[in-house]
Amino acid sequence: MSHSAIPKTYASAFAEATSSPQEAEQELDGIVQILQTERSIRDFFETPSIKREEKEALLSKIFQGKISEITLNFLLVLLRRGRFSFLSEIYEAFKAELDRKLGRVRAQVRSYPLLDEAQLSKLREILKEKYKSEFILESVEDSSLIGGFLVRFQDLAIDASMASQLKKVKETLLQSKLPVGVVYEN
Repeated sequence: MSHSAIPKTYASAFAEATSSPQEAEQELDGIVQILQTERSIRDFFETPSIKREEKEALLSKIFQGKISEITLNFLLVLLRRGRFSFLSEIYEAFKAELDRKLGRVRAQVRSYPLLDEAQLSKLREILKEKYKSEFILESVEDSSLIGGFLVRFQDLAIDASMASQLKKVKETLLQSKLPVGVVYEN
């Protein structure tokens, strides 16, 4: 199995096995965040000289009773099969699988200033109505936009930024023909 197929294969199997996909998604998100932020835990699981049994014991100790049994068993399977290092990629593939099944679309919203929750909610409703899908919006502040926002999802971009509008005005002015004899003064 190629390395690119591993995350999709495990994500698909986990999506089929879990009875509560949204809960599993939240649990995996928390676990991936812990592994990304806690270097000592991540190093422990990535160290080849530490026995698999020790890793399994720590995993059970940390997560037993805090996550669903199916998610814990899934993590243990990943450890036993030497696939635990793919957890972040598996999580991303799992989210994509759920998005496909649930008709969700993930979109990044870059804006300046940062949009508040009411504005994001309104934007989410407009996108839902236009594209007939639920939208999960990730909001990021980007001062280079000067004002307004830019939404990117799948292979589409909706650009309602001031920077874009100013660029269009500039291009229009540069392309327009000036009457002969017009003199510019500074």
